[in-house]
Amino acid sequence: MALSYHLLPRLQFTKTVRFTVKSQTPTEPSSEGGEVPQKKPSSQGLGFGSSATSASNSSVSSKQKKGRASIIRRSPVEKPVLFSEEDEAKAKEMGTNESAFVVAWLGLGGVILVEGLALATSGFLPEEWDKLFVKYLYPSFTPTVLLFIAGTTAYGVIKYLQNEELKGQK
Repeated sequence: MALSYHLLPRLQFTKTVRFTVKSQTPTEPSSEGGEVPQKKPSSQGLGFGSSATSASNSSVSSKQKKGRASIIRRSPVEKPVLFSEEDEAKAKEMGTNESAFVVAWLGLGGVILVEGLALATSGFLPEEWDKLFVKYLYPSFTPTVLLFIAGTTAYGVIKYLQNEELKGQK
């Protein structure tokens, strides 16, 4: 059923309300157009981080008169060499082993996902398939999940201890 707007009651206001906005701080009255005159910047705008030497020498800011030091730009610090070539090779091998472990664990997670979906949908499948899933898949599901949880917990603890060991060396 469509809504008929002519059946809705109409609100009629007999009194016109005017709102006036007043500032808490006194200001100078502006021109009739209601526009606020814009102030022009007193000095040339130096970009953020620009040096004081690029500004004109005749205009010195009041902050520099009060004793503020000028900004000195320095070249970036080079990364120090902390590892020898042997350490780099060892770290690369550990990275390779770690990525292989993570990929294997993702594969185990995929197996768990497929097993879980198969067990969840086994009630909707034919009776023979359901019996097969209950006989072979159901008993292996819980140990697989427990292996996954134990492995991820051990991995997290090992990585935490490695991180603490690195912090202790610094």
